Amino acid sequence: MRKKIYLLVAALAAVCGMLDGQVAAREKFDRGITMQTFMPKGMWFFGGNVSYTQHNNDDFKMFGLLKDFSSRGYTFAVRPMAGYSFANNWAAGLAFTYERTMLQIDKVSLSLSDLSFDLEDYYNIEHIYTGTLFLRNFINLGNSRRFALINDLKLQLGGGQGKTINGKGDDMSGTYTKIYQLGLVFSPGVSVFINDYSSVEATIGVLGFQYKRTEQITNQIYHGSRQTSGANFKIDIFSIALGMTFYL
Repeated sequence: MRKKIYLLVAALAAVCGMLDGQVAAREKFDRGITMQTFMPKGMWFFGGNVSYTQHNNDDFKMFGLLKDFSSRGYTFAVRPMAGYSFANNWAAGLAFTYERTMLQIDKVSLSLSDLSFDLEDYYNIEHIYTGTLFLRNFINLGNSRRFALINDLKLQLGGGQGKTINGKGDDMSGTYTKIYQLGLVFSPGVSVFINDYSSVEATIGVLGFQYKRTEQITNQIYHGSRQTSGANFKIDIFSIALGMTFYL
């Protein structure tokens, strides 16, 4: 009996020794990652971007499907932002976005085999305001003080209005729209310093939750509403943002 007890104790001691050796080996492992102060505490920064796109089509045709396409429109957006680094490599701030879009279709014909579709005298204009509260983390790339990864966590709250007019004369109908939206978005990116006080930044949304509610009234009589929400983990190419930032 004593012999069995001695053997059991020896086996337990051997197992404990092996575990201690593995823990010690793990503690000695070094990936060579060094965290340095890329953005010091107490820095103010501001910046943003402006974008504008415009299109005009005059009797445009495409692949035999789209005919007599005559339209014009534009999209304008301005996005100012400001923040403060409250700790080394950590910052918080506010951003504001104003976006205005307009589309006017004079005429378009779409043909798909036996199915055809015509649209004339269509006009839509929409503008949306969005306020954003963001928390930013800077991650240095090696020993570089010029390049860094940035991670933004954004809480967005916005709203806007739109108007759609279809037809003309006695056949004209109009729809007024109110838009409400809420979002929590994670946007990683990169920051490249041009000099000591200015940088170029690029971010893209990859993870987040979005909620949007749309309320409509047509011809001041018919009411309707629509709600959409969802969470995703994917690269949203429409959320790519490029801008300049200045540091004080």
